[in-house]
Amino acid sequence: MKQLLILLMLLVSFPVMELGDLQAGSSSEQTKKKKKKKKKSSSSKKSSSKKKSSGKKKKKKKKKKRKKKAKEESSSSQNENINEEANVTNSSESNRKRLNTAAYADELYNLTGELQASNKELARATRYFYDDNTSKQPVSLDSKPFFTTQDFEKESRMNPDNIYVQRQLGMHYQANGELESAKEIYLREVSKNPYNPDAHFFLGSLYADMGEYQKAKFAFEEALYLDPNHAATIDAMSMFVTTEEQKQLSRDVLRYSSAKAPDGPAQQINIIRETMAAGDYTEALNKAEEAAEKYPTHTGFIQLIGENHLKLGRTEDAKRSFQRAIKINPKDLQPHVSLADLYFEQGRYVYAALSYSDAVYVDPDNADYRYMQGLSYFNAHEWGRTAAAWEDLLHYRPNDPIVKTLLPQTYYILAVEYNRIGNPTMGRQAFKNALSVNNNTTSWLPGAMGVLGKFYRGKNMYNESLIAYQEVLELMPNDAGAYMGMGITYWEMGEKQLARASWEKSLEIKPDNNESKGWLILSSQG
Repeated sequence: MKQLLILLMLLVSFPVMELGDLQAGSSSEQTKKKKKKKKKSSSSKKSSSKKKSSGKKKKKKKKKKRKKKAKEESSSSQNENINEEANVTNSSESNRKRLNTAAYADELYNLTGELQASNKELARATRYFYDDNTSKQPVSLDSKPFFTTQDFEKESRMNPDNIYVQRQLGMHYQANGELESAKEIYLREVSKNPYNPDAHFFLGSLYADMGEYQKAKFAFEEALYLDPNHAATIDAMSMFVTTEEQKQLSRDVLRYSSAKAPDGPAQQINIIRETMAAGDYTEALNKAEEAAEKYPTHTGFIQLIGENHLKLGRTEDAKRSFQRAIKINPKDLQPHVSLADLYFEQGRYVYAALSYSDAVYVDPDNADYRYMQGLSYFNAHEWGRTAAAWEDLLHYRPNDPIVKTLLPQTYYILAVEYNRIGNPTMGRQAFKNALSVNNNTTSWLPGAMGVLGKFYRGKNMYNESLIAYQEVLELMPNDAGAYMGMGITYWEMGEKQLARASWEKSLEIKPDNNESKGWLILSSQG
């Protein structure tokens, strides 16, 4: 029984244990399943979160792309707007420039009171200042050192017994108009060196520059008394031929030297000049060449050789002689003047101006040389240098009627040229300069327009040339010169019929216009 009971108990307890085991296994499995589910859910969450994050990133990228495109489109639209604005501003600036030019033209012609019908045409025409560095100093072939008065005075104090150093100080005083100071120097040297002919020559030269020719004569005669063949005195006398007083002084002094030394250079110069006065230039040339061989240091004979070559029509030989005289003694005035006159006659105006500039350097108080310097630049169409030369001349001849007409023309041409290249500010200033010299525009404006017509024709700017001549005719309808100039412009343009008509009109107004006659004859032959 006990065994049966034990067996029953074992049988009864076994399924219970099995059930617990089953329950425990099922719970563990459930936990495992739950874990798996959790893992799956977490992985699905992660994947979904990844998907969501990737979706978000994609959306962000799309948004960024959209923003970029919007920015690019906005920037392109902005650039287009900027370009359009730039075009508008450029066009407005160009319109402003046009308006400024037109305003300047209106101002220009309202000031003149004469050119109301043609301000647009003339506003196209302007400039020249070759150089804003144009100075009013005389232009010379050679650069010359500059020393102050203190430099010369210091050198004079250091060399009190050197007459030639004292001469440099005296010449410096002369060049600066301090004639009394120069006179004190020369009188002191004459008293210290009474037997030196150079001292008397220096004093005589000063008196001659001061126009005191009687005192100059006495000083020169003293120099020749000590040395009848004194080269500096004789050469100076050969150059003193500008005024009648100078010529008389030259004759008197050379006659004195000839009496002291009948075979000397002074006598030779007298003989040569008498031969020239008789018109025998070949004989005078031969005598001058013989004297130059005998007295090679006397530039006066070389000057006379050049003058006789010029009388015989040998311009190149004359030019070489003048240049040789200048090379031997650059301080002699007459060779510079003779060379400048020769260049001017040949139409080599720039070289003429340079030679007159050297003459101005040697004789700065001579207003005639300053005038010719400016006129040479004017004919060469060097407007800036012309203005500089004639502005200097006005300090010596403030009321010169020719300069009062030509200098405003020069400034007006500068004004037109400045305006033509787009610099109306300088153009207005140049025009104001013209009015400051002469505010009576009717006396110089037509001439300025005529010069512009010729100037533009020389630059092959034929339309501008015709406009300038037309402006002359608006101011002066019966100006024969304007019709003649217009005819030349038409001729160079190949408009021969219009050219002939212009010259015929010129002769109708002025029958004795030989230049128009000549052009008509030339056109009929062609």
